[in-house]
Amino acid sequence: MRLCLLGALVLAFAASAALAAGGKVFFEDNVPSGKSSSVTIQTHRFASFSVLLRVPTTGRAKLFLLGKTAPKGGALIDTKTFACDGAAGSFYCKASYERLPKGRYTWKIAWVGTPKKPAHVELTVRW
Repeated sequence: MRLCLLGALVLAFAASAALAAGGKVFFEDNVPSGKSSSVTIQTHRFASFSVLLRVPTTGRAKLFLLGKTAPKGGALIDTKTFACDGAAGSFYCKASYERLPKGRYTWKIAWVGTPKKPAHVELTVRW
């Protein structure tokens, strides 16, 4: 009986430590020109987001954050106006965002390519 109770306490402590550590999502997709792709995450506490967006330099990408408690406005990252690093045919755009309430958030990547072909996009979100 004591062994079961001890095991339950250890599991509860490990689960709370994992929640306190935050999370990470890596998302990649091939997005056709003129289309978008998205990934949705659920946070269970206030969270600050750090993102890394990798897209080809042969077009324009916009990154949006959607959700009930997400900030309103336009794109968070627009490769035409945002200070992205470019290397070997890819833009690398890094940004950090202030704490947002717990909830469901959708990161949406819109792509317009110059030739009209799909783009391989990668998004890493940490919170």
